[in-house]
Amino acid sequence: MTAHNMSVIVIVIKGNIFKGVCIMVINADKFISALNSNEKIPNLTIAWGDESYYKDIIMSTLTGKVFAGVPEQDRSIVTFEQEVNFSALREGINTYPFFSGKNLIIIKEPELLDKEKKTAEGISDKRKNELQEFTEILSDVPEYTHVICLCGKIDKRLVFYKTISKIAAVVECTSIKSYSLKPWLDEQAASFGCRFEYQAAALIMEYMSIADSVPLLLLQGEIEKLALYAGDRKIWTAQDVAEIFSQLPEVSGFALGNAISERKISKVLELLAVERKKGSGNFIPVLFRVGFEIRRLCKVRELIDAGERKDMIAAILKMHPYAVQLMIATCQHFPLQALKHCLVQLAQINMDMRKGGRQWACLEETLLELFAATVK
Repeated sequence: MTAHNMSVIVIVIKGNIFKGVCIMVINADKFISALNSNEKIPNLTIAWGDESYYKDIIMSTLTGKVFAGVPEQDRSIVTFEQEVNFSALREGINTYPFFSGKNLIIIKEPELLDKEKKTAEGISDKRKNELQEFTEILSDVPEYTHVICLCGKIDKRLVFYKTISKIAAVVECTSIKSYSLKPWLDEQAASFGCRFEYQAAALIMEYMSIADSVPLLLLQGEIEKLALYAGDRKIWTAQDVAEIFSQLPEVSGFALGNAISERKISKVLELLAVERKKGSGNFIPVLFRVGFEIRRLCKVRELIDAGERKDMIAAILKMHPYAVQLMIATCQHFPLQALKHCLVQLAQINMDMRKGGRQWACLEETLLELFAATVK
């Protein structure tokens, strides 16, 4: 990109706007907000990370901005996936589009940026040369072309990143943890002119607490169903959430964990029976979910015994305060030693099952032993 025509942006966080002649690294939420607020868009965007939800929005928003008012049949879009042909890429970037006046070049998951491709000896000379050529091509994008590169992990130590991050919009598309989900939920509800009750948002966050990262695309679909279900009602309740989200795998896991915490023995056995009918392949996820709940009860109980207050427990465990409030009441009934003993037994089940040991029946016995030790 030559000095006189380089299209670059400054992101002013307070107003979420693009302006001027400098580019910086930004997270996906702020980048999307800036795109929606202004007509000016960067000629080169690198969207990296593990969250497809953000990448999809960035792709659709950029496409709409680049080809505003242009019929689909007249849009000049070239896509490269994994293997990038440098000659074709250079031609696509530099060929002037006669119908739309704009080019959009999409590069999806290029292998040469894959962080895992580096060997123990480092980067091969061949890959170094390829990265250098790739960097040179993307460093000279004309005004009539917009390039977006979508990738997973990116090695910030590469010359590619150090060079491109100075001239491109580098957007971090990282997943959201359940404890940080509240602003996203509020934003989703607001897009329908609605809002979640406190308990409703807390319930969703609790549903998602077992997942390492929240599946935003899946969650967005459930919220769309919720909006249809609620109709004209502008306030969404915990009951609404329970009705709509009942089919999610995370919710069935939550129901089991919740039944354990509430010491509902018959409900626990009923849910285990349902999961057992799904087949032996479902045992490991169930064992994981039970272990997750017992570990969390154990952690809360330890913090209670150490004299920690509710807000501190929520901060330490990164849980919603409402969920912590419920767990504190629950933990009063579980002796710490019983919880620790249960964890040891669950670990033993996990080891034994790999040698053909008992599974479902052993899990039921372990939980019944825990319930027998609870305090009324």
